Amino acid sequence: MKTRNGYILLAAMALLLIIFVFNWLRTNTDHFNMFMPFAVTLNNDSDYDIVSVKMGIVSSTSAHTYTKPIKAGDSVRIKPQLQLTGEGAVYLEYTDARGVTRENIACGYTESLTGRAELTIDNDRFVLNEQDCW
Repeated sequence: MKTRNGYILLAAMALLLIIFVFNWLRTNTDHFNMFMPFAVTLNNDSDYDIVSVKMGIVSSTSAHTYTKPIKAGDSVRIKPQLQLTGEGAVYLEYTDARGVTRENIACGYTESLTGRAELTIDNDRFVLNEQDCW
């Protein structure tokens, strides 16, 4: 009886260790981004709320509009629902509360719409912090 309980405890600890290692790899490396749907983290460091965000494929009609306001100082992660045939690039266009509209490339090249990008908006410019898309 003792050895059976020991084996069950050992199996449970091994399973927890495997889950811990997998989670650590997922959060601390970029190896799994190629399997995740494309997502954009948008940091609003401006003094104005963002009232509309539109993402789409360059030279295509596929587009996704995010209409929830992004308050000044907030961050949001957006997973656009886009359709891609072949290869392309993803643009991001936003409009702030003043009515100012700006556009930038969120992903310069993709074949599968996977990975991630992080962009920061401030009062004067639109900065692409990180781009890991495939």
